[in-house]
Amino acid sequence: MKDIQFQNNELTLKGNLFYPEKLKEKNPAILFIHGRTSDKSRSFQYANDLIKLGYIVMLFDMRGHGLSEGDINTYTPKQFFQDCVVAYDYLASLPEVDSRNICAVGNSFGGYLVPILSKQRPLKNIVLRAPADYKKESFELLQVQNGGKNPGVSEWRTKPRNFDETLALESTHHFIGNILIIECEKDTLVPHQVVQNYIDAIQDKLKMKHVIIKNAPHSIKDGPFKDEVSKTLVDWFKNRKLSI
Repeated sequence: MKDIQFQNNELTLKGNLFYPEKLKEKNPAILFIHGRTSDKSRSFQYANDLIKLGYIVMLFDMRGHGLSEGDINTYTPKQFFQDCVVAYDYLASLPEVDSRNICAVGNSFGGYLVPILSKQRPLKNIVLRAPADYKKESFELLQVQNGGKNPGVSEWRTKPRNFDETLALESTHHFIGNILIIECEKDTLVPHQVVQNYIDAIQDKLKMKHVIIKNAPHSIKDGPFKDEVSKTLVDWFKNRKLSI
């Protein structure tokens, strides 16, 4: 594991790179985007398992999270999203990374940001674990930071949505790569309807896989649930037709 840092305007963002044992001249890569109030360390297990398949994996802390600079309560989703764009560009610029072969994994709030990233940067495949969703106008508003703890947001998430109603669903609808959606059965922050909205937004269902982690809550800590998520990721990425 290699510690890295990069700048987004005045802020220093911290991250880690995980490398496979045998590097090729150009290697496929996976960018992880964590959830709100989470941090990159929550995905170390996933990174260590995926490098065994030959991927370079990059984790980073968005502003106000983990080791990165900033106050989490003073930013909009759009500003967190810009951190993701800068992180992608950092990863794609590495000489050992095949910039045509980058995937992304998003957890919760990160699962909301990953599809939006796919509209601005080329992504081969994406994974959405317990992906949150928000109204379009919330992208530039601070109050979205209340997330599922806001009764209004919680109620809004129980309703079916057309793909053109939110930025994430619209981006998912237009994504042409493979999509893995991981749902947590006992999730109280991201109910099944949100996951179903993402599934319904996908045009080519043959490129989609939907996995439900039985009895799992929204926040997954070390243990059997995390092991199952990691196995799901490894099995899915192993079967992608990538130049590894």
